[in-house]
Amino acid sequence: MLVIILKILMMFITTIALMRMMGKASIVQLTPYDLVATFIIATIAAEPLITTKFIPALFRLAIVIIFYIILAKLSLHQTINKLLLGSPTILVRRGEIIEDNLEKSHVSLRQLLSILRTSGYSKITEIEFAILEPTGSISIIPRPAARPATLSDLDIDGEYEGLPLALIIDGTIQQKNLKLVKQDERWLKNKLKEKNVTNIKDVIYAFIDSHSNKVYLNLRNKSKK
Repeated sequence: MLVIILKILMMFITTIALMRMMGKASIVQLTPYDLVATFIIATIAAEPLITTKFIPALFRLAIVIIFYIILAKLSLHQTINKLLLGSPTILVRRGEIIEDNLEKSHVSLRQLLSILRTSGYSKITEIEFAILEPTGSISIIPRPAARPATLSDLDIDGEYEGLPLALIIDGTIQQKNLKLVKQDERWLKNKLKEKNVTNIKDVIYAFIDSHSNKVYLNLRNKSKK
């Protein structure tokens, strides 16, 4: 039983490490070769849980990762990228549905309308372009009259707001972000004391506005009482 548990743990850790080697894009974009590589890795990783062939499975996993990395590098070339991923497909142009492209892309009208509604657009006439991206997501570009007004539309100059940096996440100090704002733990604890917080574990989330240098806190429910 212990051997089985150790096998599961080893394959779990190894698979996570290999997925990290594939890069974050493989999780976010999920291109066709990302999807295929993920399925193959999952299948190979499950083999040692059924059989005793642990080392051969690691060897096969390494080969899959090498092939994936080669494909990822090749996909940076425009021609190969088009071959591997395909091109974006316009599904809606200036409020008109392009039925042929819907059929070629195997996207039903119900699916398209549902995606538009969840994006906040109930009418096709509000859409300038709806584009099916190679990654499978649909980009929606609304007509100028349908998009939310921005500060530039109102001739208002927006002030620079800076980048919010997390200082505490779930009671743990984020040391790298503290260094980015050129502060230390003593400074952070003083900021917490100003807000009557003495225990860092009581803070579920704290961030600093890098423009104003103000620290904002979210306390655990028990700490608010």
